[in-house]
Formats: sequence, C-alpha cells, structure tokens
Amino acid sequence: MSNFFDKYELYTEGDSIYLYEGTHVLKNKFDIKDYETLKKIESDIVFAALLELELNPIKGKFDKKHLYDIHRFLFQEIYDFAGQTRKEDISKGNTKFCVHTYIDEQLDELFNKVRAVDFKSLNDKEKAIDHLAYLMAELNIIHPFREGNGRAIREFIRELAEQLGYKADWNRVDKENLMDAMIKSVFDTTELKRLFNVILSKI
Repeated sequence: MSNFFDKYELYTEGDSIYLYEGTHVLKNKFDIKDYETLKKIESDIVFAALLELELNPIKGKFDKKHLYDIHRFLFQEIYDFAGQTRKEDISKGNTKFCVHTYIDEQLDELFNKVRAVDFKSLNDKEKAIDHLAYLMAELNIIHPFREGNGRAIREFIRELAEQLGYKADWNRVDKENLMDAMIKSVFDTTELKRLFNVILSKI
C-alpha cells in the first residue's frame, strides 16, 4: 500500500530540518538524494519489515512506546529519526497535523483513554470497529512522525485488532477509498468505520 500513499506528500512550514537542502528528499542513511530511488528502496525495506511483523509482531502494551517501537522497526534501516517524535510542523493537502510541540501531550492523553477501555467489551465487532476507527483517526491527526505515519499506524491497528480477536487485512479495501476515509476522519469516522467492516474478520 505504501506506493499509493507516498503520492500524498507532506509539506513543512519553512525549511525542513529533515530534507537535503534544496530538495524534497529526506536525509537518509544511504545518503540517496534522488527522490524516486529513495522511495523505491524505502518501500522495499518497509514491505519486508511488515511481512516480518506479520509473523513476529512487536510485543507491547498498545501504548505510545508500542507505536514508536513499530515505527522504529519499520524505518530504522533508512532514517535516523525512526521511532522519534517529529520536530517540525507538517501538513498534507488541506490537513494540518498536530503542532509538533504538543504531540507528546496529545499522545499521552489519547493512550490514557485507550487504557481505560475494557478490551473484553470489544468482543462485539461493532464496538471493536468504533474503538479502532477512533484510535486510527486520532493517531492520524496527531501524525507523530516526520515520515511513515500511515504504515506505522496501520501496523499498530493490525496488531491491536489481532489482540482483540480480529484479522485486519488492508488489502480488502481500495487504497483511494481508504485515503479518502482517512481525510474525512478528521471530522467524521463514518466512512472509516464502514471500511473497517470490510477490513476486519474474526480469527
């Protein structure tokens, strides 16, 4: 799925500390300064890492550390900022994500709410969908990382769904529909919930 979502580029306010000067290319461990080459290598590495996580998911408490550990695992071969909170403000299209200085505060508040949920109450699929759609929408608008938010969040949600007794298969829905649902979820999660009905199946 990553190639499709990569078409929707992030924009920063002013010069980015994460880009090579005068380019739209993220500073990376390979020192690649060609955008398409970097995206191809990144996509291949992350795809392989996601396959590995299907067999051996990151162990955690479905908290901030768990999410950050997933991001680190997916991107550590490519970027120094893997598993780290972004340090600049970013936007995508008309969506402006959480101001970077409030990210940690917003994540703490969100995961405090998550901890208060009794997982046994989510055995009902409709309740599970409500919870997963809410969490995914909130994590998306916070957008804690400079790059790779979508992939890290989807893996986090996949692992959480599995913990709740569901298989989450993102390939069951059209990628453009999922992107549209994520954009709408800033204000309304109805469409995202509808897609979760397709994505989720009982294990």
